[in-house]
Amino acid sequence: MSSTTPEPPGGSGGSGFLKTELGQQVGAFIGHLEELRNRLIKAILAVIVGMVICLFFSERLVGFLIRTAGNPDQIKFSLLTPSEGILVYLKVGLVAGLFLSSPVWFAQLWGFISPGLYSREKRVVMPIIAASVGAFLIGAAFGYVILPFTAEYFRSFATEQIQNVWSLSSYVNMSLQFMLAFGVVFELPLLIYAAASLGLVTPAQLRKYRRHAVVGILVIAALITPGPDVFSQVVVAVPLLVLFEVGILMAGFAQRKRGKADQEQPPSPPAQSQPPSPPRR
Repeated sequence: MSSTTPEPPGGSGGSGFLKTELGQQVGAFIGHLEELRNRLIKAILAVIVGMVICLFFSERLVGFLIRTAGNPDQIKFSLLTPSEGILVYLKVGLVAGLFLSSPVWFAQLWGFISPGLYSREKRVVMPIIAASVGAFLIGAAFGYVILPFTAEYFRSFATEQIQNVWSLSSYVNMSLQFMLAFGVVFELPLLIYAAASLGLVTPAQLRKYRRHAVVGILVIAALITPGPDVFSQVVVAVPLLVLFEVGILMAGFAQRKRGKADQEQPPSPPAQSQPPSPPRR
């Protein structure tokens, strides 16, 4: 007499369900990768188009940068290698193309992350990403304003026997790094505001860890500063500290706004209790 082993509940059916669910997850993951690839391609194409446009004005842009170093009787620039001039023009065109195309790749970033956000999170993140473009450009402009003071500090080391003859590539690299660094630094208040709006941080927490933030800001300033000198690090660190304090104020505004929205939100109706089922006979 042959005995049949009973199939465990959910044996073949459960396996098929798991395979179907796994296939859906893999398909969704591949779909996200394809969307990321498409948005990266669009962002890169926007940067390339911006770079090509800015290359036509690269000579003016280079002159716009070296103007911050001082008058021609104060500073001379030199090309130390045969290819230095063309590399400088290409680099300036690339960075200017990044600035010019920044609305496009910020929009692509928003288009990629927005489907995974709730409606409340979208209301918080969308204005912040839109404001990030302006903050980035304002920060870069602030870096350009700071450049003459930095150049004056470096020129002060010249003597009667030592003249200021700088490499064009070195000064342009420093100028571009300064502008990019300040463009990123000016995003700090917006990041703090976004974190406070989503309930991730509070102003009290930011004030509590202010001393830790100061140490972190000094480390970040040392990393993003183009030169190893202390003056450049202080020039970057001081605006960072000010922006951190502005971020605390914005976090307080976001917390009050979040509390007001929670008060205005209507309470959810109480769950209705189901009548007890009749006893079985």
